[in-house]
Amino acid sequence: MRDAGIKYVIVGAHAINGYTGRPRATVDVDVIVQHPKKAARAIADAYPSLQMQDTPVVIRFKDDHNEVIDVMKPTGSPLWPRLLKDAREIKVGRNLLRVPTLEGVLAAKFSSMSSPLRRLPDRQQDAVDFIRIVEANKQIDLSVLQELGDLVFADGGKDVLKLVVDARAGRKLNI
Repeated sequence: MRDAGIKYVIVGAHAINGYTGRPRATVDVDVIVQHPKKAARAIADAYPSLQMQDTPVVIRFKDDHNEVIDVMKPTGSPLWPRLLKDAREIKVGRNLLRVPTLEGVLAAKFSSMSSPLRRLPDRQQDAVDFIRIVEANKQIDLSVLQELGDLVFADGGKDVLKLVVDARAGRKLNI
């Protein structure tokens, strides 16, 4: 993406792995991009064997039946443009990658696990991811997290802060 001049941020399990210290297997790479059509063209050119499916919120690339890359459109949630803006760069091998801040990755998990459109097993995995991120990171900027939670839905900031309190206390998250 960087070579194509596309502003992006990696989210999902690949971003979570960096904040938990323990890898979680995943099948696909999830990215939020500033210019989805341009990103889709770059991916299609780089990986011509993948099939592309364009939906209102994501451009999905598949190889046969498996999702490989999800290009999330920044219009899918008010949170996505903020994650793009606040992303930080990390070095992985010789590559620089853009990932959300700690608070951004928690807010993205909160968004996923709050979605009534998401399948329950996926929402439960999101809750486990959320707990593991909280457990591994004692220095969460709660005011920033509350602000990001409010971008997920009105007064969502209060709900995401309660989830942090519950995770720290070892309680089951109410999703």
